[in-house]
Amino acid sequence: MRSKWLGLVHKDDKQDSLNGSSDARSNAYSDLGNRAPVPVPQAEHASADAAEENAVSAPIELLSMEDIYRAAGIMNPRKGYSINKIIEMLHSEFIRGSSKEMKRASVLMALGAAGISVDEVLQDAKVRQEAIDAYEAGQRKQFEALLAQKAEENIQIQAELERVKARYGERLRRNLDGMAREKATFGKWLTLKQQESQSMTEAVELCLKTPVSEPASSALPEESLVNASTKPV
Repeated sequence: MRSKWLGLVHKDDKQDSLNGSSDARSNAYSDLGNRAPVPVPQAEHASADAAEENAVSAPIELLSMEDIYRAAGIMNPRKGYSINKIIEMLHSEFIRGSSKEMKRASVLMALGAAGISVDEVLQDAKVRQEAIDAYEAGQRKQFEALLAQKAEENIQIQAELERVKARYGERLRRNLDGMAREKATFGKWLTLKQQESQSMTEAVELCLKTPVSEPASSALPEESLVNASTKPV
């Protein structure tokens, strides 16, 4: 649809005087498309790692539509009736809810009352579309190169991460092996200690004197003593 109404535009000297020469505009489009994205300024950091992290996460500031038009050398058309003016009219509360035919009639009536031809508006739309298309093409090329660079960096970072993981994994394995050896050594010592303690306990028991119990005949039964105490004298 856009190509149809863009094809209706007639290039004439009058409109070229409003929007600049076609050669100058082409150069502006080329310079605009090749313009590098402007990074948002970052605060200085003492740490190199912190600075690198902020540089990676720094957002890219893209030009607004008005800045793109201005950089491309697009000037305001006669009486301010640019394609954006038509867009504002279509969004106004007066005709926003009208039918398509009613909107078309309102736009043509406004242009006729202002003495503006349809070709002037279409020419303005054409050069603006060319400007943002050129800007998009340049930015897309640079962003694709940036993404390819970041993808390569990610591969290198992943490889470095694997090397670090392997190195620390080896250190962890050695620590675990050392812990196992220490546990085994300490377990053997505990076994020897228990054996040593048992041997000493047995030796100590043999060194102790066995208690001597009194002879059974020397002790009178308690009942005999009681009976003896009750005999008459």
